[in-house]
Amino acid sequence: MTMMSVTFEVMFRVEAEVESGEVVCVVGDCDRLGNWDPHHAVVLSRESSIPGQCRKNNQQMENRCDKENRKTCDVWRKKVKLCGMKNYNYRYFVCQIIESDSEFTERTVKVIRWETNILPRVFSPADYMKDPGKYDAEIMKFGEYEIHGISIGGKNHVTNGWLTDQSEIHIRIHGNPIRMWKPKYRKQTYRIKCTPLDQRYKDHLDEDEEEDEWGTHVSPPSTFTKVLVSTLDERHINHCVQSESGTIFEAGSYMIFTAETTEPESLGFQFDFYVNQEGVTPKHIGYCYLLPVDLKKSNDTKTVPITGLNHKPIGQIDLDYLTVKPVPGLDLKMDVSYQNYWKFERKSLDVGHRGMGSSYKHKKLAAVRENTVQSLQDAANHGADYVEFDVQLSRDMIPVIYHDFHVAITYRKKKRGELEFYQASVKDLKLSELQSMKLAHASRISDNDRDDIHEDDIDPTDLQPFPTLERVFEAVNPATGFNIEIKYPQEKVNGEFEEINFYDRNKYVDIILRVVMRTAGHRRVVFSSFDPDICILVQRKQNKYPTLLLTNGEDVEKYVPYLDLRTRSIDMAIYFATFSNLLGIDVLTSTLFRNMDKIEKVKEAKLVLFCWGEDNNDSNAINTLKQKGVDGIIYDRIDFFKSGDKSVFQVEQEQTERILMSAGLLSPTDTLQNLEPSFGSESEVNS
Repeated sequence: MTMMSVTFEVMFRVEAEVESGEVVCVVGDCDRLGNWDPHHAVVLSRESSIPGQCRKNNQQMENRCDKENRKTCDVWRKKVKLCGMKNYNYRYFVCQIIESDSEFTERTVKVIRWETNILPRVFSPADYMKDPGKYDAEIMKFGEYEIHGISIGGKNHVTNGWLTDQSEIHIRIHGNPIRMWKPKYRKQTYRIKCTPLDQRYKDHLDEDEEEDEWGTHVSPPSTFTKVLVSTLDERHINHCVQSESGTIFEAGSYMIFTAETTEPESLGFQFDFYVNQEGVTPKHIGYCYLLPVDLKKSNDTKTVPITGLNHKPIGQIDLDYLTVKPVPGLDLKMDVSYQNYWKFERKSLDVGHRGMGSSYKHKKLAAVRENTVQSLQDAANHGADYVEFDVQLSRDMIPVIYHDFHVAITYRKKKRGELEFYQASVKDLKLSELQSMKLAHASRISDNDRDDIHEDDIDPTDLQPFPTLERVFEAVNPATGFNIEIKYPQEKVNGEFEEINFYDRNKYVDIILRVVMRTAGHRRVVFSSFDPDICILVQRKQNKYPTLLLTNGEDVEKYVPYLDLRTRSIDMAIYFATFSNLLGIDVLTSTLFRNMDKIEKVKEAKLVLFCWGEDNNDSNAINTLKQKGVDGIIYDRIDFFKSGDKSVFQVEQEQTERILMSAGLLSPTDTLQNLEPSFGSESEVNS
């Protein structure tokens, strides 16, 4: 028998905290372990069950406020046959599984949470053969492991799952949305409870059953869906189980009900209103509905009537919703995830703003046109750790790099033949039109100096605007990280819309994500957006790259604030990022300089902090921000303010390669990039 034909019956055994209906699975890098695909993972069997909490190992679980859940601390196990002497990489995850009734469709898998340490667990046949009994008897702890005595990634990581087969619906109540018509109800404080309604029941109940079983104002609740509640304040940032009489809604606050379902077209919601008085049992006074017919778009705001218990209307409420759907056909694996990982001990990162800097406004700081291949590559050549750029879609739905929603195109007047500028939307022009027409920045419309309007644009291709996202991934040094800002128009507090009749959010994000997932390779990627809903979609639709919320903070002088409450302060940005499991926030620097204590507050929330703005274009400001521990600083003209021509990642890789070569673990002709991905082009093992 050769060594390659050796077969091992490996016992996978782990302790994990689960809820009713959840199971534990193992997934890995071979056919027997599903090739990192959660749909083909090995389902473990429950060995024992102990009421109560497991040994805690991650902050996310400690912060959960769903105390009414009945969880158990279970040990799960399964023997799997593995062949050969190669090492096997694997991870554990907790999920819900619905087996398919058809042989042509896969089972539905909803990943609840999974181990996301930078390096996966490893089964070594050589180590196993030394003491099989010890290995089989070991009970591992979900989320906790070491390799050769080293804690992988510096700490234990367990990350919430992403949308695999299910959709997620957010119902938001914020500001002052409740308008009661009777004076006695107007000054009351209300508790609100949201109950899911599964409309699939409606064809199975006759009129008598509906009246007797559910009452005259209650529809049958969904037995397949759980609704959790959150408030973007100090009360319930995390998803919480609702109490019998709901959660208090305070005027000016932001409340979110969240539900996941595999059939969003059948899911509706009932909202019950209770008068809240201290020391008195909450009084039920009315209800309203948000039905599937109301949830046709990705997002919208609905004003619905509140009906009293006597079946007469007593008021109305504004309900804002967002539906997040999985990306069709996007094949997401579980080999690695950086969504909630950051190497905090690393020094502050230098991020090139739109490449080498803004070139259209102010003093035309950049030597080359912003958001072009040349600008991004020049920043990379001058040692930028990341380059920041803006992505939106052309009319033919191709992701292009450009900052503003509008451009100025030239047209000739009927009389005198004079050329003038006309403002056009980027979304209304095809890629071929954007790249071939003589375009100017929208600010040129009010510019009196138009001597260059008759000149030809003969710049080389890499200096031309509107490179595609795919082209940028191919052309820019792969050692340079990408901070991809996804543009999406919003309404401002003055009633102005940045753009109208824009793309559906789900479709918009799906197109951009497909390009990124197909072309990113080993490049570091961080997404960001000023639109909180875009951040939610990006975070929930994929499982690999992290997301930052961009915010102006409290600065109302430089920019007109957005209407969305989640964008208007650093505190709200912190609450939102925590609720959405984002990596962190990206704040306008002028806001930080007015209140430097906010930097520490972001750190206390265990969030990554980037900053942006013209204030960063100063060496003293950059040094101050670095001393305060800001994780990423976005500024113009990397060539002026950063010394050296290598990014911190290139320097770290070269240092690691030297160490491995001196230890005989890497040949002089090899590099970390050539090693298998599980070893990590990131090389984030903390010694």
